[in-house]
Amino acid sequence: MEKKIALITGANTGIGRATAIELAKKNIKVFLACKSFERTKPVIDFINKSHDRILAEWLELDLSKLRSVKDCADKFLLKNIPLNFLINNAGVAGIRGKTDDGFEAAFGINHLGHFLLTKLLIYKLIQAENSRVVNISSRAHHNVKSIKWDNLQKHTLSFTGIEEYAVSKLANILFTKKLNLVLKVNNSHAFCLHPGVVDTQIWRQLPFFLRPILKLRGLLTPEESIATIRHCLFEAKPQEGGKYFEQSRVSEPNKLAQDEKLAEQLWAFSEKVTKVFQ
Repeated sequence: MEKKIALITGANTGIGRATAIELAKKNIKVFLACKSFERTKPVIDFINKSHDRILAEWLELDLSKLRSVKDCADKFLLKNIPLNFLINNAGVAGIRGKTDDGFEAAFGINHLGHFLLTKLLIYKLIQAENSRVVNISSRAHHNVKSIKWDNLQKHTLSFTGIEEYAVSKLANILFTKKLNLVLKVNNSHAFCLHPGVVDTQIWRQLPFFLRPILKLRGLLTPEESIATIRHCLFEAKPQEGGKYFEQSRVSEPNKLAQDEKLAEQLWAFSEKVTKVFQ
C-alpha cells in the first residue's frame, strides 16, 4: 500500500501533537512543521520509537514570518514526495502586536501564514488526488460582525487580542470555502472545524484574569479534541468539502462565514500581500 504523507503545523504540543501521534499509528509519515526543533524533538522521538521505522520528521516553520513559510514549503517540495494531508493547526490566541511582515499578529499567524503555506503546496495536494486540507478554526468566529480590512495591517487594537483572534478564525472558514473550490476539481477537499475548547498552549498569551472562564467552559484534552480532525481527514463526505464542522458534524457558521463574496475578497487580499513569496 502506498504510504500516505501528512504535514501538520504546530505539532510539537497540544492538538497538533495528538494528531501527529494518531496519524503515525495509521502508518502515515508526518512532517511536524514547528518553530523550535528542541521543543519538537520529544514528539518526533516518541513517534519514531513507537514504530519500526522513521515516521516523523521536523520542518522549521515560523508562521509569523512569511519568509520562513516560503522556506518551509521549499524544503518540503525538494523532497519530491506526495502530500496527502495538510493540517493547518498552529495558532495563537490573546496575543497582541504585529508580525515581522506588518500584519496584525493573530491574523498574520493564524490565517496568512497558513494561506501562503497552502498555496505553495497546493500542486502537491492536487497531484496526490483525494488529498485533504483541514483548517483549525474556532466557534469564536461567531462573535465577528465585520472584517475591518485596514486593521489587518495594524498593531492589535483590542486589549485582550480576543477580537482579533475571532477575526482570524473567521478567515480560516472563508479560506476553506474558497480553497475547496480549487481543490475539488481533482477530487481533493478542504474542511474547517472547531475542535472544542482545548487545554493547550494556544492560551498561554491570554490575560490571566480571563483564564478561569476557559475552565468553566470545560476544557477538553488534546486527545479528546482530535475526534473531529479524524472525522474530516477520513470520514467526511466529499460533498461536505468547504464546510465547517463541530463535534464531527457539519455545523452552520455565522452569516459572514457563508458570504462567498467575502471569501473572494479575503482570498484576493491574501494573494496580494503574499505575492512576493509565491
